[in-house]
Amino acid sequence: MRMNKSLALVLILVTAMALIGQPLTQAQVWPWKWNQVDKDGNRHGRWRVFYEHKPTQVMSQGRYQHGKDHGTWKTFAETGKLERLEKYERQGQRIQTTFYYPNGKISHRGTAYLFEQDSLLMYKWHGDWQYYDSTGAWVGWKAFHRGKALSEKPIKTKMNLNPSRL
Repeated sequence: MRMNKSLALVLILVTAMALIGQPLTQAQVWPWKWNQVDKDGNRHGRWRVFYEHKPTQVMSQGRYQHGKDHGTWKTFAETGKLERLEKYERQGQRIQTTFYYPNGKISHRGTAYLFEQDSLLMYKWHGDWQYYDSTGAWVGWKAFHRGKALSEKPIKTKMNLNPSRL
């Protein structure tokens, strides 16, 4: 019995070492399966998109729930640094969005919404967004209405654009 446990442990270690030594590819499915579809052909579960010219570099990753973005999505620069973080709220219409400078500091953050316009689903910034400089110091607010900026530069006073007036 002790020998069977030792043999199993050795096999697990050898398998793990072999997997660690392999470059990350789109086909890699361990420890869970990536890029799957449901019975209707909709994207479902954990999903990764790779740069076409850098097939081992993740461009974005997140989850789909029956074809709709769900939960947290991360978008990466070609350097591998985080560029954008999006958190989809329960109904998937409101997305808390944060953009980052290459140094990892927050550039700006706010809320985006999915609007239906001319039978198309549009992703647009809406409401008050906070802006920061590259050192992380707060610069001000910038208001948006259905994707259109209401001021050219961030201002120090909040406009309090109510999302219920979409």
